[in-house]
Amino acid sequence: MIKDIFSSISVYGKAINLITTHNLWRFVIIPGLVSVAVMLLLALGPGMYFANSDLDATLAAMVPWEWLQPVAEIIADSLVFMLTLLLIFFVGKYIILIVASPFMGALSEKVEAIVTGRTVPSDSNFVQDLVRGIRISLRNLIREIFLTLLFLLFNLVPIVGSLIGAILTFAVETYYAGFGNMDYTLERKRYNVSQSVQFVSENRGVAIGNGVVFLGLLLIPVIGWFLAPAFATVAATVMCLEKLKQA
Repeated sequence: MIKDIFSSISVYGKAINLITTHNLWRFVIIPGLVSVAVMLLLALGPGMYFANSDLDATLAAMVPWEWLQPVAEIIADSLVFMLTLLLIFFVGKYIILIVASPFMGALSEKVEAIVTGRTVPSDSNFVQDLVRGIRISLRNLIREIFLTLLFLLFNLVPIVGSLIGAILTFAVETYYAGFGNMDYTLERKRYNVSQSVQFVSENRGVAIGNGVVFLGLLLIPVIGWFLAPAFATVAATVMCLEKLKQA
């Protein structure tokens, strides 16, 4: 899995080359603008609200023992900070994946045609694809919420617990982000939900590596937000094609 993680991260270099060499920037513009709009709305809306709220003080005040207040304040501050970031990335990620999916699907198809050197037959059914996409999104959403809430409990242990919780939460976030980017290719290959789940589970290192860079780009205001959807889709497509060829 470690090898797949690093391979999935390094393939972003090939993704940039493919976009530049084959002038695929037209596929980058619309999803890029969608991504920027979504992240701006979340950062300036819920993000600013939680950042300027008294939620951390309220949580710390719930501890009845005065001698524990300094520790309670540290835990409350880290918890509110993590919740704010999770809200922005969690919600933003799914909105971007859903809203930009028609453009990302077209980009993934174009990349496959370039990589394989042959025309990719398109026999997509809009209703079928929509139902399938909703099923996968709901499945991933429920599991990600459950795991994220579970890992937040680690924040009850100061410093070390917060670090472990943050690492595990980031791993879950990256996995499901990569899952969404890989699914554009799997959907085109007519994989059903269970087949996609199995494929991504068997190649979880690919999903995590792809998600690491995807979320990393989303940490970069404006430019990163703009480039993240297309770059991640191209990288995921290249890796999926390699893994499907090996299967």
